[in-house]
Amino acid sequence: MDRRSLLRGALGGAVAGPVAALTVAEPASAAPAGFDVLLGDVTSGKIYRFDRNRPFTAAHVKWSYLPGGGHPMEHRPRDTDGDGQVLLIATGSRDSGVASIRRRRDNKLLWSARLGTYLHGIERARGTGVVVVAGRSRGPAPGGDGGATTGGRIYVYRPTNSHSGSLVHAQTFGFHQAHGVLWDPRLERMWIIGGSVLQAYRIVTTASSAKLVADPDRRVKVTRGHDIQPDYTDPGKLLFTDTNGVYRYDKATKRVTTLHTRRKVKSYVRHSSGEQMWTGAAESGGSAFGTKYVHFNVSGVTRPLQVGSGPIVYKARIDTPNYL
Repeated sequence: MDRRSLLRGALGGAVAGPVAALTVAEPASAAPAGFDVLLGDVTSGKIYRFDRNRPFTAAHVKWSYLPGGGHPMEHRPRDTDGDGQVLLIATGSRDSGVASIRRRRDNKLLWSARLGTYLHGIERARGTGVVVVAGRSRGPAPGGDGGATTGGRIYVYRPTNSHSGSLVHAQTFGFHQAHGVLWDPRLERMWIIGGSVLQAYRIVTTASSAKLVADPDRRVKVTRGHDIQPDYTDPGKLLFTDTNGVYRYDKATKRVTTLHTRRKVKSYVRHSSGEQMWTGAAESGGSAFGTKYVHFNVSGVTRPLQVGSGPIVYKARIDTPNYL
């Protein structure tokens, strides 16, 4: 599927009314919002940082890293008291995955864990320092359909001091097709999405334990959930994707609004400027992970990753440590 077909799939699927205005290009006189992005290329296994307003070519790579452990499924920065700014990384393959934390100023490995599921997500809760890792499954997907594969686990780690290197295992529990995880400091909840559900959890800690406890009032039915992200234009909202579309969750009303009906969106976020950035697999054919394109809906720009041979971008993240 070519670039124009992908754009038609995204814009044509937007719902009518005010939500559809999210895809309208900015006036020609407005300068595109400037921010850095982190891209994970499943072909090379590398993570790249680019200025979103420059071509995603080798000449414009601001930073790159090969974490090892399989496909780069998650890569997000977070601020910590003990280690400064860190990068949380989850990589995976069909049979295992590696969760790791690296200090950004020197790329020093502070902590890692090799786990027996296909890791897709990692997050750190501000305040407690609890780290949550999401693993989709183990083993090949029947017929190549990842959504049909059984299994999935959530791994919880707690720190014993202010440094990431002190993390110890605290809890493991099943979560079918666990994909995305996000800490919400306003609600003080850890959101996890995968399979048929988006679920919020409280983090309950003692001096020697930490565990996630499901919040029964914040549970949303989804269809093969993929990603959960902040809406940086509105801290009262969250954005999530599943196989059938892109949605907004209102924390006050607990209502879900469909933003786009474009299928197989793997990551979606809205910058504080209003710019929307998303990645997705072709709606038919091609790689199940995605394409080489990163889409910016408001400015009408679609940028291909042009580094290496046959790059495929799974997730694109705004390079910010901010949760909301």
